[in-house]
Amino acid sequence: MKLVLHSYWRSSASHRVRIGLGLKQLPYEYVAINIVKGDQFADTYRAKNPSAQVPALEITDDDGARTTLSQSLAILEYLDERFASGAKLYPGDAGNRARVRRLIAETEAYLYREGISPIVDELFWSGDKGPDAHIVAKARGRLAEELEYMAKELKGKFLAGDTLTAADCVLAPCLQYCKRITVRKPETKLEDVIPPALREYGKRIESLPYFDKTYPPHWR
Repeated sequence: MKLVLHSYWRSSASHRVRIGLGLKQLPYEYVAINIVKGDQFADTYRAKNPSAQVPALEITDDDGARTTLSQSLAILEYLDERFASGAKLYPGDAGNRARVRRLIAETEAYLYREGISPIVDELFWSGDKGPDAHIVAKARGRLAEELEYMAKELKGKFLAGDTLTAADCVLAPCLQYCKRITVRKPETKLEDVIPPALREYGKRIESLPYFDKTYPPHWR
């Protein structure tokens, strides 16, 4: 069995899969796809992932059969169903697994799409017109609301208890984005919206032995 992850360091979707692979204790080869330079549109990559997005996980079985999966959440579910190693990404009974999926959906729909994504678009991709301060402020407020909500959802050390799940794989990169944006754009003070409980939560994740491998090297 060989796993090859086609990934971009700054992609939060790619980051969640890197955390999931570490959590499942699965070795993998890393192939960089620089989406800023347009690597995702190369014919060789689109042959593997026609959607031209990251991440993509290429799986080669011992018999040589090859499969490529796209969409980070589908990849996380595949890893949990296919491999018994490491922790369960969707643990417990049906109710517990549904809660993990709910937290993932809420993180994606509200925290990321309504909070982080508009801030990134305005601050880094607005071109000559520059960022719209109203949009940034509104998104920052939305982000703060959702982070407070997620802090209340902690059940022990992590979102579902004392071990990480797929929900943590999705939330953790969002906290890293808040910190990175604050480094790049100190005037946003975006790290300040992270509640104390999530600050400690983030430190616990960063202290995990495999986390360093998942972290963008140029963010250090």
